Amino acid sequence: MKFCKLYSWRTFVYLSTTTIIVVIHRLISDPKNLHANENVPANRAMVSVEYNSMTTNRITPWKITERCRPYSIRDSRPFFEREPKQMNLPRRFSNHSRYGLLRTLKSLRLVVVACAHNVAKEIPQFRSHVERIIHLFHSSSRILIFESDSTDNTLASLHQWTTAQVYTGGRLEPTIPARSERIAYCRNTLIHKARMLEPDYLLTLDMDIFVGSLSAFLTNFDYDMKEWSVMTANVGGFYYDIWALRTLSELNLNYDVWQRVWALIRGSSKYCGESVIDQVIGIHKKPIPTSHDLLEVRSAFSGAGLYKMSSIQNCQYSGENSTCEHVPFHLCIREKNRGRIFINPSFRIDHTNDT
Repeated sequence: MKFCKLYSWRTFVYLSTTTIIVVIHRLISDPKNLHANENVPANRAMVSVEYNSMTTNRITPWKITERCRPYSIRDSRPFFEREPKQMNLPRRFSNHSRYGLLRTLKSLRLVVVACAHNVAKEIPQFRSHVERIIHLFHSSSRILIFESDSTDNTLASLHQWTTAQVYTGGRLEPTIPARSERIAYCRNTLIHKARMLEPDYLLTLDMDIFVGSLSAFLTNFDYDMKEWSVMTANVGGFYYDIWALRTLSELNLNYDVWQRVWALIRGSSKYCGESVIDQVIGIHKKPIPTSHDLLEVRSAFSGAGLYKMSSIQNCQYSGENSTCEHVPFHLCIREKNRGRIFINPSFRIDHTNDT
């Protein structure tokens, strides 16, 4: 899903509707008790980001009375360049037969799942790409979609998709106000329904950004299927989903970036909000070359994840404690089921890709 310019318009959509506020006034202990001073010179403006159960969908300038200082770090490389060389990667088939692969896939069952919220405009293109993928697999494969809280024609449009099984939660926001928890509820509902179908693989997608070629999807099977549990996507242009990311290396990016932003801005050093967000998050939003090796991680997503069903046994999503819902799910896969999770740079999804 999405962000904006400096932080990308994609994450604005990905993390829509709720806002995070990072309060930058060191003398104010309650982050909700903000007082703006409109007479502060422009060069002293700082950024406040509303921080509640869902992170960053709106970053706005907020003028306050205290000066701030820029935050900087020594290593400006993105996470995939900082990560130490990984040696024990899944074996890649050098003379892989695409015909043989397609024959193998026809014997495997796939369930595609997606959460839907105000995505009526994206449904036709999403449907086109998903149906091309589902047709590669056994005829018993299924598409499951869970809708909630839409204010456009999403639900009506989904009901016109006769090959998809559509569920709706109606209005969930009054009972589950935190957006991350609503998404977790949606994903857990879909996983429960998928398990009853007993598929071999689960493909989890974000409806508002998934546009990917068949050839990009099939690169996941260029690697020995016994040696990986989860393949997550790359994104054309830049890698945006830093909140869902946890690197394999302890010293790289193995923490919640928005909690780090919050701590730095609220700390006694009085760092400027814009520079903190840029240095903690922005530097990692660089494009990963499709030629890059697989990158093993503790957690990642970026709009698409292909899971072996055996690897997600007894695991659930959770959006509690202002956490990206993917992180607890992926940590469970690793800890309970010894699963291995990868970013596959060749598994690229892109809005402009129509092949």
